[in-house]
Amino acid sequence: MWIVICYFIANINGAYMVTKWQKGADIRTLGSGTGGARNAGRVLGKPAFVWTVVIDALKVILPLSLFLYLSASPIIIGFSVIALITGHIWPLLLKGRGGKGIVVYLAALLMLEPLGLILFGLIAFIASITPMPFSKVMIAAMAIPPLLTIWQGDLWVGLCLGIGYCLVVIAHTLPVHPRLSIKEEQI
Repeated sequence: MWIVICYFIANINGAYMVTKWQKGADIRTLGSGTGGARNAGRVLGKPAFVWTVVIDALKVILPLSLFLYLSASPIIIGFSVIALITGHIWPLLLKGRGGKGIVVYLAALLMLEPLGLILFGLIAFIASITPMPFSKVMIAAMAIPPLLTIWQGDLWVGLCLGIGYCLVVIAHTLPVHPRLSIKEEQI
């Protein structure tokens, strides 16, 4: 039940909400056509990016905080992470057209593997100031936190973070978010 609730909590899409509120439009019909923070920032500017990040991070931080407070089992926590990432990328309420999951993944790391998040941030900084291909370095760096979690002995959470990482990579490499058709826009 908790996992299903997490999936539907993740259907709350920050970019969609901010764009509806500020512009009265559907973010999935603007810019790149995705319901993510980067697209919201591209279409509406930095404040929309920031608000989208806050909304999308809170929808992860709040349920995971509750699970940690209640000492939920690692299996529940791990599968909740997968549900949160899946619900953000493929939200039922937005006909499967959400964001690409970076903010949701990073918020999960903040709650469950902060050391891994710090290492990821250091690698991102180093990659940004060197001639290395940034996107390829980031794909590899995102794998560090799940491996670190497993190494520290939390197998279920680490495996589920790894699955979440794979979902984010899939959302970034495959065309999983086609633009809305004219017919869908009119609905």
